[in-house]
Amino acid sequence: MTPLLLAGLAALAVAAAATRAAIDAGPADAPKSRGLHHRTTPSGGGVAILLGFGVGALVLAVLTRFVGGPAIAGAVILSVLMALLGAADDVLDLPARFKLLTQGALALIFCIACARVERLSTPLGGLLLWPVVGVLGSALWIIVVSNAVNFMDGANGLAPGAMIIALAGLGVAGLHHGAVAAGGLALIGAAAGLGFLPWNLPGGRIFQGDAGSLFSSTLFATLVLVASGPSGEGAVSVWFGPAALLPLLTDVFLTLLARARRGARLLDAHREHLFQRWLLTKGATHGALSLRVWGLTALSTGLAFAVEAAPVWSRSLLFALGLAASVWGWRRIDRSVRTSG
Repeated sequence: MTPLLLAGLAALAVAAAATRAAIDAGPADAPKSRGLHHRTTPSGGGVAILLGFGVGALVLAVLTRFVGGPAIAGAVILSVLMALLGAADDVLDLPARFKLLTQGALALIFCIACARVERLSTPLGGLLLWPVVGVLGSALWIIVVSNAVNFMDGANGLAPGAMIIALAGLGVAGLHHGAVAAGGLALIGAAAGLGFLPWNLPGGRIFQGDAGSLFSSTLFATLVLVASGPSGEGAVSVWFGPAALLPLLTDVFLTLLARARRGARLLDAHREHLFQRWLLTKGATHGALSLRVWGLTALSTGLAFAVEAAPVWSRSLLFALGLAASVWGWRRIDRSVRTSG
């Protein structure tokens, strides 16, 4: 545990120092009609998180003389590539379709070469997906998580704090069940995010940008696949991942569903997520909003641990119950927001 602690502290310190430097030297994000911010703000925090993670992972590798296998290496490489794609978008404002196609291609390569889930546990037994469906489903998981977190990254502290909680939970679960490499890297990712967070909330002095949201979300999604293995029930259950991110995934899916019903273009930027509407109608602060989402993420991560502790046959059922509760809560808050609006 000492090497991991030192690696985490290194990640936190480097991310904090790099974030402070990026406030003065990094790129800046001008206010947008779809956003919730009203002044030009530096947006290089994601690169700082990436640097912190890289130093922390290097410290852990040196202290333990451990080199991860192809799946771990692939998870890190894909996360870095996604971060670089996000950094390019932060500067160049890439077309949404190009970003999505690039993410899909990278995710497919990772799932073919490194890690995928080929079986899902159900109350009726294992559901065999076969390699092709496993590759496509696992790639879809990565694409959904990375874009969902990116969509939710619209208020100070919200997405970074939620991902710190989810990565920390995955790290603890991985270490407890023997997925040492995946668990260690998840905790280092959480530490790097923690080094960035105080510069983002309170005050909104810097954003993590797409680079940060795509990095942390891809790291989480890929490490879930690595830790769960082809069976989906390896050291960590594959159901742990979606359970931990239920608040974010629920908001994104129900918002997109509402837009699809109206015939709106799904790839267009907007301010229709529930967290955005709640902030605008309630007149609350970014901190108040983020604290609520962090609390919900902590509860959903607790659900993920309950899923992990349950018999294998019941894990998908517990996730389904959690999903139903999350949808019910979303709809209740949505009605309150509509009434206030």
